[in-house]
Amino acid sequence: MQNETGQEKEYIRIILEQISSQLQLKNPEYWQQRDFENLSNQIEEKSGISLSVSTLKRISKRQFQHIPQKNTLNALAQLIDYKDWYDFKLQNPLLEEKEVGTKRLKKELKLNRKFVFLPIFGAVALLIVILILNSETAQSYSEARFSSRKNVSEGVPNTVIFDYDISMYDIDSAFIQQSWDMRRRAEIKKGEKYSTSVYYFPGYHRAKLLINDQLVKEIPVYITTSGWLQLIHNPMNDLIPIYVQGNENSEGRLYISPETVKNNNVDLADNNHFTSFYYVNDDFNGDSDNFTFETRIKNSLDEGGRTCQFCEISIFGEFGRHFLQFCDPGCIGSLYLKFGDEYTSGKNNDLSVFGTDLNHWNDVKMVFKNKMVSVFLNGEEIYKTSYQNSNGSIKGVSYRFAGSGSVDYAQLYDTIPILLFSEDFESL
Repeated sequence: MQNETGQEKEYIRIILEQISSQLQLKNPEYWQQRDFENLSNQIEEKSGISLSVSTLKRISKRQFQHIPQKNTLNALAQLIDYKDWYDFKLQNPLLEEKEVGTKRLKKELKLNRKFVFLPIFGAVALLIVILILNSETAQSYSEARFSSRKNVSEGVPNTVIFDYDISMYDIDSAFIQQSWDMRRRAEIKKGEKYSTSVYYFPGYHRAKLLINDQLVKEIPVYITTSGWLQLIHNPMNDLIPIYVQGNENSEGRLYISPETVKNNNVDLADNNHFTSFYYVNDDFNGDSDNFTFETRIKNSLDEGGRTCQFCEISIFGEFGRHFLQFCDPGCIGSLYLKFGDEYTSGKNNDLSVFGTDLNHWNDVKMVFKNKMVSVFLNGEEIYKTSYQNSNGSIKGVSYRFAGSGSVDYAQLYDTIPILLFSEDFESL
């Protein structure tokens, strides 16, 4: 019979298999970086517990000397709709436990058939007691204080000062995390009161206070732009982008040329850079469950687009973002979509309708009505879906291209439809 550690490791193997099955992923040993990032996001949204990509990698390969913390195991179980880790174990007894229980029951029945129901009732009662004793609820940190203030009112980079007080608790670890991205996490000390963090990307971020791997508090940090922000994602350090000033052409579009990329010391031969455009401020607003967004995009190989080509369009809200992606038809397996809290991966879903010739202009339209979504490409409806959890109010929009890409116009309407925002880039 396995010892307790051996049993927990076997349960971890089983939960990983169930996660792979329910989320339609490959076996855990074949999970890719994007799979881990996607899992990390979904776990936090589902359980409120933040697990880093590195933690998930260690668990998937079972490279740990000690059994992971209970909060970590609870988060894995809650991802696939168990109440907690003990609920998962209760519903998935190990084979040897089943065999032991069966043998014990048969022995008791043979000893005294007159009291056939007593062992069963006793076993049930014992199980209930064990579950009550073992089911450790997450500790409440309700008295912890957490707030923020920006050093400058607008633009990036922007230093945010976090004020916190966790002095009333005995803790193993505590962190402040800028947003969903685990890499932007800084350790904080129990006896200190302030922590500063530099935001390099605009957006409606939700900063998190975590104690002992448990999400304790979450507050909004609204980093706005003055007009359109243009940037290059630095392949050498993707946490700190390269900001591009002004618009370099007069063709009435948003575009960063390969020459500009090269002039910012990015080696085009590496073929691994992205360019992005952000518009995040109060001028771009509305209801994220009821709006229409129209735009025209291009990622031409002749103008600096990379192999496979790629464009991601994001609509930022208070509680997350909607996004969709387009690419060359031969590369659709790498695509992801997210509407509300629903992720869809091209690895296990047919997203072939999002494969298109990005060497030419493509008209994209997204229509949201009461959490129902319709996507149109070049005038044809290509995709419909729905979601449950709202992203709240609209806070901004962004585009991301593999290499150099172009945006011809952007328009936001409400459901009436009244035009809420329009940009044709003629005056940039």
